[in-house]
Amino acid sequence: MLTEKLLQVENLKISFSTGDSLLEVVSDVSFDIGHGKTVGIVGESGSGKSVSARSIMKLLENNAVVDEGSRIRFNGEELLEKTDREMRKIRGKDIGMIFQDPMSSLNPTMKIGKQISETIQIHEKASKKEAAARAKEIMHLVGIPDVDDRFNQYPHEFSGGMRQRIIIAIALACSPKLLIADEPTTALDVTIQAQILELLKDIQKKTGTSILLITHDFGVVANMCEDIVVMNKGRVVEKGSTMEIFNSPKEDYTKRLLAAIPNLHAEKSQESKEKLADIYSGTREKLLEVNTLAKHFPLGRGTTLKAVNDISFDIYRGETLGLVGESGSGKSTTGRTILRLQDATSGETVFEGSDINKYKKRQMKDMRKRVQFVFQDPYSSLNPRQKVKDIIGEALDIHKLFPNKKKRNDRVKELLHLVGLDGSFSERFPHEFSGGQRQRIGIARALAVEPDFIVLDEPLSALDASVQATIVELLEDLQRKLNLTYLFIAHDLATVKKLSDRVAVMYKGNIVELTDSEELFKNPIHNYTKKLLSAIPVPDPNYAITAEKVSPDETLDFSTEGQVFTEVKPNHWVMQ
Repeated sequence: MLTEKLLQVENLKISFSTGDSLLEVVSDVSFDIGHGKTVGIVGESGSGKSVSARSIMKLLENNAVVDEGSRIRFNGEELLEKTDREMRKIRGKDIGMIFQDPMSSLNPTMKIGKQISETIQIHEKASKKEAAARAKEIMHLVGIPDVDDRFNQYPHEFSGGMRQRIIIAIALACSPKLLIADEPTTALDVTIQAQILELLKDIQKKTGTSILLITHDFGVVANMCEDIVVMNKGRVVEKGSTMEIFNSPKEDYTKRLLAAIPNLHAEKSQESKEKLADIYSGTREKLLEVNTLAKHFPLGRGTTLKAVNDISFDIYRGETLGLVGESGSGKSTTGRTILRLQDATSGETVFEGSDINKYKKRQMKDMRKRVQFVFQDPYSSLNPRQKVKDIIGEALDIHKLFPNKKKRNDRVKELLHLVGLDGSFSERFPHEFSGGQRQRIGIARALAVEPDFIVLDEPLSALDASVQATIVELLEDLQRKLNLTYLFIAHDLATVKKLSDRVAVMYKGNIVELTDSEELFKNPIHNYTKKLLSAIPVPDPNYAITAEKVSPDETLDFSTEGQVFTEVKPNHWVMQ
């Protein structure tokens, strides 16, 4: 039976039981999806996006309570009235789901081929041989190379992008009518993200599958969706066609989300231009010099991974140098090696004239007051058993900077105020904070010992766009107040352009291009840089990412062996 709408969600209300009370997390949510259409649900973390999506497949936690007046009709059938046994027949067969984190969604002890074919055997009653053949077909469809070999490999042998393709393959195994994609590209590099989005569009054209896309990235919905549902605090605040939402948003919340998107075409500030003029004229002090730095990891059997391959660059006092590239390019290894969180294989890291790679243990302890690190994940980088006053105060204790607990705790409160948090938060534990607040605590911890130089390793990747914008403003404000110098490591190129004065592009352990951020975005020279920039999801529904721009084969073709890093035009260095 073909209904007018494939999915209809009406007056959805979901609460979670917390002891003797109910906490309402989704309130009167309504939307629908047509056959072969893509609808995006956008909003910040905690807005109710994922809970609403999971309710469609009845995958909510045991303490979830769905109101009796809620309706979820799929192809004319009421899903909320179905038993668990009936839903198991629908899940995977009629409705597929792509989860956000592919590593936690895949069984690490089971071969990839078996994980895909298992779904086919259960729902299609196929033989083991038939299911394996169909699984290989789907692996081809989602762009997995060397299928016969890959079929018998385990999840840890795949990259993040390839694991996400496997999750898509499992979701597509039985040709579902509806595909629910819950933040399917959040953790991926821009080139891999573009490939995954293009893959979903291509599959939709071939199979007619409808897609419900959950995301906080307006660049993604602009290129994928016909209609958008905007959620905030469990409610739908606005919905309409993609063109309507982008061109004439009605609600303040929607306008705020759109305003938080970094503008790739914005000119650099006068302050940044003055910094660059000082750097290029030689009048600004050089804080850090990295000379032919290398970090190699032995892989066994005589093979070595050259994670960082003889790179050289300088960072000047008060500037932000952005370091970009895909996962595995060597960005984070560079940051960790510079601060000696891991020892270099060779090369120099010269800080104010001294090579810290030659420092003894006591010298490095003193150096730790000058250089600090802000980690990517604000959830795992804070000790869950410590109160905030001890997380931030630990460095103050190690370096014996305050004579007593009272002065030390007063300093912690000052640091919390500095990063925009209330001093009373010092008595709380990490789980009592949002992701953005936790990242502010991580920044306060780095500032505790009054450093000159901070490595920021993907500090925004786990945060919503609006929260990212506030953290970027905070980092800029702190840099002005404290004359801080940053190495900003990220794969979000739009944010890198906004925050960085100059940008270095890494590929396979090498820096392939380095210049000021405005020049890089206007006139990229290296092919790899061009590929990265072309893959950025543009928050404009009139712009489309094309498969030709982001071919996965092309991005892997650029050799770096035997090439020379040269200044091809003033202050623009490229590996040729």
